Amino acid sequence: MFIFSGRRKIMKHYKRSFSAPMLFIAFLFLLGSQSAHSVIITYEAQDLTDTTVGEDLWQYTYNVSDHSFTADTGFSIYFDYNLYSDLQDPTPFVNGDWDILTFQPDNLLPDDGIYDAYALADSASLADPFTVSFLWLGGNTPTSQSFELYDSSFNVIESGFTNSIITSVPEPSSFLLIGLGLLGILYPIYTSSKKNMKLNALT
Repeated sequence: MFIFSGRRKIMKHYKRSFSAPMLFIAFLFLLGSQSAHSVIITYEAQDLTDTTVGEDLWQYTYNVSDHSFTADTGFSIYFDYNLYSDLQDPTPFVNGDWDILTFQPDNLLPDDGIYDAYALADSASLADPFTVSFLWLGGNTPTSQSFELYDSSFNVIESGFTNSIITSVPEPSSFLLIGLGLLGILYPIYTSSKKNMKLNALT
């Protein structure tokens, strides 16, 4: 219990112009650098039956992949104090490899809420989803959130945004890279074909 209490205090403290071949090479390099990106956190937002008139109850289900968590490391997902309130506490059990804490959004400080997942073992299992319910204040549908990964000293080692399971599509930059890559492949073929057609016409 002392470890978890100490962690809660620590987390509270830290809350807050190319040729076609060159284009093709750039495409491969950038695509490779994107695929090397570490953790992926996807979410699904489910509209729950409201228990109080005038409130909008929702649940996030997170799936985490492409990262191996060692003991005493973890991740934190942030809940904008303008958009969320009443985070579920305690949260549903994940599995024996994780300890989960929630910190409530506070619009008086102001301070964002946190869903914090702390690994209790090396290679902590990611087979089970992470879930938390909350009150949504933003209208429409809850959206992507920022997250951070931290090491055993609670130093942030990576950050990013959660991706919707339903609406997750390649970013515009990814489409651009794909287009550049195809240009790098097709342009030499096009120019070679055009040159051969001219030679055939002359003969």
